[in-house]
Amino acid sequence: MNKKYLKDFAFLGGVIIFCAIAARILAGGETLEEYAQKNDKIPEVSAVASTDTAISSTDESSSFISSKELNITSGTVTTKDESSVIPSKASNEAASLASSQEDTQALSDDSADRFVYKDGFYYEPISNEIFKRISGISYPADCSVPLDDLRYLSLLYNDFNGDTQTGEMICNKSIAEDLLEIFCELYQNSYHIESIRLIDEYNGDDTASMLANNTSCFNYRVVEGTTRLSNHAKGLAVDLNPFYNPYITYNKDGSINISPEGSEAYADRASAFPYKIDENDLAYKLFKEHGFTWGGNWNSVKDYQHFERSN
Repeated sequence: MNKKYLKDFAFLGGVIIFCAIAARILAGGETLEEYAQKNDKIPEVSAVASTDTAISSTDESSSFISSKELNITSGTVTTKDESSVIPSKASNEAASLASSQEDTQALSDDSADRFVYKDGFYYEPISNEIFKRISGISYPADCSVPLDDLRYLSLLYNDFNGDTQTGEMICNKSIAEDLLEIFCELYQNSYHIESIRLIDEYNGDDTASMLANNTSCFNYRVVEGTTRLSNHAKGLAVDLNPFYNPYITYNKDGSINISPEGSEAYADRASAFPYKIDENDLAYKLFKEHGFTWGGNWNSVKDYQHFERSN
């Protein structure tokens, strides 16, 4: 081989070796293969870039949301545009629960106002509807008895035909439960009562109520023939089957007054007749058991229909 070519090959080989050494130095002493093996996660950079691109694309398609600043407070998603309020699921559930609790509380309050002794027998405070019925009649404008001291009673009774009827009565709250127990016992024992209606249906007229043989309680009035308030005015007295159990007063001349008019035949308590209240009568026994006094035991007057209790 020509010595000239050998020199050229030698020179070229030297250049190649020099370049290889220089490249290794610049690469930190690593070969390209070593560099590639050490950085085998480079393709993931492309994947992240692709994801970012996708997110960017999604953000661009949802610019109507990202254009507003979102605030998340108390389970409600709101924007600074106060006209756009989106309740969260938790908020809706909380509102539903609150509403349910309010309804339950309302029912509980209503139930708490009414005392039910047994089916058909209950008392409750005077409602607006009942007050409208008694205002200016049994409960006049000058009535000194607080309305809250009174209770409205609904109760069952057997009329003179033996049929079940629903009666209503107003009394003092201190005897309301006693009256429910008494009248329930009378009903269960088929005790006959002609009617139990508010005296307001007789325009507050005690005489008219007695003539109708109506059993009643509260009526803001004075004792007949006096200026003294009756215990009926406080709702603490009951007149039961009054036509058959009249009110009798005695005059100084020995004469008597019998009320209501027409009930004279029932003033003779030695006689036997239906619906007479005496010490053998079930109503008498029940009222006495509950601490009531009976007008039939009074001395100066006889009020055979009347049971009362001190407050």
